[in-house]
Amino acid sequence: MSQQQVDAFFRANAPADVQHTVAWLFSSGYVLVSQEGASTFGALFLFEGDSVVQIIVDRSQWSLDVAAASGAQLWQYDLLLAAQSSQAYGRRFPGVGARSFDEPLPKQLPEGVSWRETLPGILHWIQASDVTESVTEAQQQRSTLMWPRNR
Repeated sequence: MSQQQVDAFFRANAPADVQHTVAWLFSSGYVLVSQEGASTFGALFLFEGDSVVQIIVDRSQWSLDVAAASGAQLWQYDLLLAAQSSQAYGRRFPGVGARSFDEPLPKQLPEGVSWRETLPGILHWIQASDVTESVTEAQQQRSTLMWPRNR
């Protein structure tokens, strides 16, 4: 996909907040370094700048992963937000594990979070400190909420 096709893809398919986030990435010096897939059933866009930002759309649901640098661990965005907040995962995202199967899935994950508003702070935070321990703890908390042993 050319840059023009990528721009058109985001305009045609992405929620407004995702579009604003991509525009912010470009204006902040990030470059689209790779792209796989060309539909909302499965596409990945990798942006590099001071950090790495990966945007994935699968089955029309948009998600975000972030790494401190090229080659570093990519972390799912909800885990970074929970870890940065210093709150337990369930407190930061109280609805996790409570969705019924007949409810429609959110278009953008994590649900109710603006990437454009929160991404600059997350990028600064992962550049300034080693987040591995706190993100791993958030990941364990999320796993317990989503797949409790005694369900």
